[in-house]
Parts: sequence; structure tokens; C-alpha cells
Amino acid sequence: MSNEDEKLIILDDEKKILLDHDYDGIRELNHPLPKWWLVTFYITIIFAAYYYVHHTFLGAKSLDQEYQEHVAQIEAAQAEWQKKHGGFNWDKYNAYIATPEAKKLGAKRYKRKCKACHAKDGGGGVGPNLTDDYWIHGSGDAEMVYNIINQGVVDKGMQAWKGVLSEEEILAVTAHVVNLRGTTPSEPKEPQGELVE
Repeated sequence: MSNEDEKLIILDDEKKILLDHDYDGIRELNHPLPKWWLVTFYITIIFAAYYYVHHTFLGAKSLDQEYQEHVAQIEAAQAEWQKKHGGFNWDKYNAYIATPEAKKLGAKRYKRKCKACHAKDGGGGVGPNLTDDYWIHGSGDAEMVYNIINQGVVDKGMQAWKGVLSEEEILAVTAHVVNLRGTTPSEPKEPQGELVE
């Protein structure tokens, strides 16, 4: 092959974008980036500068603060929904557990639905001990126990009993569980959770 055959052929429209440097006979074309890409790139730079100044020096909320606000809004909405759709009501609870059938119904439903995990006397098994002062979820008061029975604790394997038990049954079981606290089971499970005094 002659030197003429090896000569680089440069097209007319490439002359404007051909770079000067040469590496082992290889020459490089300087293709400009598309205008839409450059505009997008410059917009991101402007936005990044604004974002940095806004969040670093002008006191904008951090992502963590925004997250906490959103969580608070969700919890408030859930509490409102619970109020309207069968959330715990102390007056209703106190009125119902004062009735003769409540105690009987609570013991009966506990034996059928709760004994398998919490033992007949509340000492615990698969589930935690319900007789001591240690609670994994909440403080062990009637409202917290009601909510746990009602909504369940999915990550711990406890199902939600709402829809399975009636409102009266859940109130009765709640009272039964609250009354187990401070009793002495035959084989108590070791404490779990936080001490509640």
C-alpha cells in the first residue's frame, strides 16, 4: 500500500471540527454536544447552586425535618380516622367493662384466640408475657392494648383482630389483658421490651 493510500481522507464538513493533535496517525473530531443537552446541563448547575445556598445558608428545611413533618401529618390523619371509624373510646370502654357479660366474654375470647401465643394465664409463649411490667409496644394501658388487639402487630406475627372479633369482644379481651398485669403465671416468660412503671 502506498503512502497516498494511507493518507487521511478528511471530508469537507469535518474540517471545521477536526482537532490539531495527532496520535499514531489518528486524528480526532470535536463533535459539539447537542444544544438541548447543554441547556439541560446548565439548568442543573443553576438549580444545584440555588439548592445549596437555599439549604445551607437560608435555613430551608432539611429532608429529615420534612420527613418528620409528613409523618406527623400522617399520624394526625390516622388519629382522626381512628376517631371517626372505631378508635378507642375510654367512656365506651369503661361503660362496657362494668357489665357482667364483659368479664365472662373477655376470658372466653382470650382462651380461644390468645391462649395459644400468650399462655392461659398470660405468662407468654410464642407471644410476650402479659403479666409483667415490660411492654414491647406502648405502655400496657387499655388504649394501647386495644389498639394492638385491633390492628395487630404484623412484624411480630400478631394478626389484626378487627373484623374477626366484634367491638364488644375486643373491649372485653382488652379488659382481660389489662387485668392480667401483676398476676403470677405458672411459667412466666422472661421480660421483653421496656419497663413501664
